[in-house]
Parts: sequence; C-alpha cells; structure tokens
Amino acid sequence: MIQEDTGTSEILTRAEAAAFIRVSEKTLGEMARTRRIPSQKVGREWRFLRSALENWLVGKGIRDDNRVLEAGAHDQPAVAEAVVQYQLPISDFRDTAFSENHDRTLHRWTPWIAGFSGSFVAGVLEGVRRERHRLRVLDPFAGVGTTLIEALKYECDATGFEINPYAALACKAKTQAAYYDTDILAATLDRFEEYGEENLSLAERTTSLPPKGFSSRVPFFSPEVERQVLVCQDFIAQETMDWVTDLFRMAFGAVMVSFSNYSYEPSLGTRAGAGKPNIDHADVFSIVKRKLREMHEDIVTFQGWMRKHKRIPRATVYPLSYLEHAQRVRPNSIDVLITSPPYLNNYHYVRNTRPHLFWLGMVNTSSDLKTIEHKSFGQFWQTVRSGPEVALRPHLPRLAEQLEDLRTRHMEKGAYGGRGWANYATTYFNDCQLFCALTRTRMRPGGKVVVVIGNNILQGIEFQTDKLFAEIAEQEGFEIVALHEVRKKRTGNSIVNSSVRNGTVAQRTRLYETAVELRVP
Repeated sequence: MIQEDTGTSEILTRAEAAAFIRVSEKTLGEMARTRRIPSQKVGREWRFLRSALENWLVGKGIRDDNRVLEAGAHDQPAVAEAVVQYQLPISDFRDTAFSENHDRTLHRWTPWIAGFSGSFVAGVLEGVRRERHRLRVLDPFAGVGTTLIEALKYECDATGFEINPYAALACKAKTQAAYYDTDILAATLDRFEEYGEENLSLAERTTSLPPKGFSSRVPFFSPEVERQVLVCQDFIAQETMDWVTDLFRMAFGAVMVSFSNYSYEPSLGTRAGAGKPNIDHADVFSIVKRKLREMHEDIVTFQGWMRKHKRIPRATVYPLSYLEHAQRVRPNSIDVLITSPPYLNNYHYVRNTRPHLFWLGMVNTSSDLKTIEHKSFGQFWQTVRSGPEVALRPHLPRLAEQLEDLRTRHMEKGAYGGRGWANYATTYFNDCQLFCALTRTRMRPGGKVVVVIGNNILQGIEFQTDKLFAEIAEQEGFEIVALHEVRKKRTGNSIVNSSVRNGTVAQRTRLYETAVELRVP
C-alpha cells in the first residue's frame, strides 16, 4: 500500500486526480500504467492519494511497499509498469493471475488462457537484480511472451520456446516491438482503413478463400462477417514487409473469436451452446483497426522505454518444443528461468487455437495439428489414452501408488476410464523429469528457477503437482528453495464431478497455484 503522510490522506478517482494535477484523464491513465506517478489499481479502476500526488508534484518522490521509487533509484528498472493490485506477503512473489495483463502495454495485445501476470515476473526479476544486474532469462513455455517482455523491460536478454504457432507469432511480434517503424505502421493503418471503405461495398469475389482443411460444428463466421474477413485477409496478403504482416495477422487473431459464432467458456465452443446469440453482423475492419491502433500506441510507449536503456536487450523466440530443442540454449548460460508449463488438467491448447491456426495459414490439415499435439509437454489425454501402458520414469513411490489407483478407476470404460487418464498423467510426469534434466544443464551455478504450477484432480484423485514437480527437480540436481502459494483459489473442470476425467471426490478439494522456487547449486 502507498504510505500516507501525516497530513491529508484523501483518495482521489482518476478524474479528480487529473483535475488536481491539470492533465487529461487519458494522460494520467498512461502515467499510472507506466508507473510515472504514485497510484494503485483497485479492481479495474485507478486510485490516487492526494498527499502522494502533492509530494510527487514538488519532487520528493515516494517509496512504498509497492516499489514506487523516487526517480534515479539505482535498483529500479527504467521502464516498470504499475504494480499488481494484489500484493502477497511473500517477498518478490505476486499474484499470478494473467487477467491483470489485459490493460498492460504489449501484454494486452492478445488474450491467452494460460500464463501469469507481468507483475509476477517483474517481482521475481526485481529480487534477482538485487544480487546481479545483467541477467539472461529463459521461458521454455513462453506462451504469448509475458516473461520475455518483462525481461526486456529489465534490460535482460531473453530466450523463449513456444510450440503453438499462433502463440509463437504473438510472442515474436511483441518482443520485436523496439525495432518497428511506427510511421510506416501508422501509414499502413490509414491504407487499411481506406481499403476497407473501397472494397467492402464491392460485389467482387475476394482473392482469399476460407481455409480448405478447416471445419467446425456450425459455421465459424456468419456469411456477412466471413466476407469482411476475406477482404481483410486480401489486404494482409498484399503487404510486402514481414513485420507489418505479422502485426496484422496477430491483430486479426487476437479479435477473430469476438466476431465469430464461437466463444471461450473457457474452452472454445459454440455461442449457441453457451446460450449466446450468433454474430450475424460485425464491423470487422473497425474491430481489427482498433486493435492495431492499440498496438501502435503500445509500440511507441515500449520504444520510449527501450531508449532509456544503455543498450537495447534482445529476445529470441523459437517456435519449437523445448523438450526437443533445449540444446539451442548454451549450457550454463541462463541466470533466471520463469515459466508455467501446461497443467495436469488436459486443457487442449492446440484445439482451442485451431481456428487461429487454420485462418492464419499456420496449418493446412488435421495431421498438422496432431504433429503439434505429439510434441507438446505431457501431450494430451486424447493423444495417449488408447496407447500401451506408459511406465513412470521418476522414482516417486507415492506418485506410483496414485497412478496405480487411478489406473483401476472405471475400468469398464476402457481407454476413457482410469487407464487412459493414468497414461496421460504418467506421460506428464515423465515430461516433468525430462524438463528438469534439460534445464539443469542450461542454468548457471546459483541460477534461479521459478515454475508456476497448480494441483489437479483426475478421476477424483488429487495430484499435488507442485510438490511432485519439486521432488522430481531435486532428484535431477536442483535445490528446493521454497514452494510459494501465489493463488489460493483457481477455477476449472477439475473441481466438479461432471465429466469422465472426474470421479467422486471424498472431500472438497481446493485448487491452488504454487510458484516452485529452485536453485542450481
């Protein structure tokens, strides 16, 4: 919390604070987001202490528990954003909820069901920077780039792996933001708007066509919406600069579900199935353009941050499986690893981005999807359920007993019963061991590893994945520093008894999330 002066401690809204310091609300909002003014997020709104603003105006600066520091403090990165609204008692570890990213520069570009907040990563990096200034950061499951973006803001070189082509595109587009020509992007946005006005009214057939290999239970786009989508794709296809094409494709992918007949609940399903009406009409060009304007604004802001560094740090994104290509990272070269692997909940990242992969031309057939599935961490229940029994590689007697118990559940269901789920869980923990073995050789002595992971329930059996992962890591040569519970409550299919993956739970089980902190000896 912001420290209060002995004088007035009046709390101001954004409108009141803007009037008090005589700037527009928009300017004040950006100052709060980029942490250039003392502020605090309460829910979705910014709040300001009058006393803190008075001190800021006269140049005293503020130092508080949220690390809003006076200008020039040597231990603070030049480009930190507003801190997370929930501060945890554990030093350097903050709430992981990814939803906080929705209004943060660059992070807000595309929604992603998985991941953690930018401020969680910032908290970890702040703690390590106190010991060593220049860091090399790795995220083996980079998602849409949360860890990598925060690393760049802290002047750290970063490397990420992401096997999902759509997420990898978003990750690459964000991490290269320091190098884009914003004037060219602005001019292209103007041309995009003009192109839509000229071509949407024409009855001519588009050059672009719906992807041949894609099918859905109901039409993914309504006819009127689909024509606008194809006109939009015609424009993108004409672009000659790869980075511009990437930004337009990413923007389209970020908003395409919003004007489709599908929605995330959180898995992708029909709007009708969720009790929502289909989208028969939508202004596709305006929606995509609005997203691109937001991205342009963020690029300008991010480039301003990067200019404050003595050198611009670099990020490398590999659209590959870390488990297969970890050797691309030099041994003993990583100072900090911050990541969150897929959970043991069978959330199917490939299937839930299937429309993106087809409509953006990243895959052409269902077999392309299966290739990604088989290379994914833990694979998926659908992939391994019917195969031969999978043997557990880590030596964990307690886990082996749980897996044997799981295997005997609902045997009458065959692969759809405990046998299939035991194959899935065993494959998952085998991949945990492979991950730890590969990572141990990439880390410098004294390096820090932070893995965010949660417990899960399969067929009524709770697997404390965080503790099991820590035991596996210890067997592979890591020291266990601590297990920090960073979220006390999660939601998910695993807490209900309504599908084949859930049996009857004898007692109510709380789903939580843990940051497993490890150290390399």
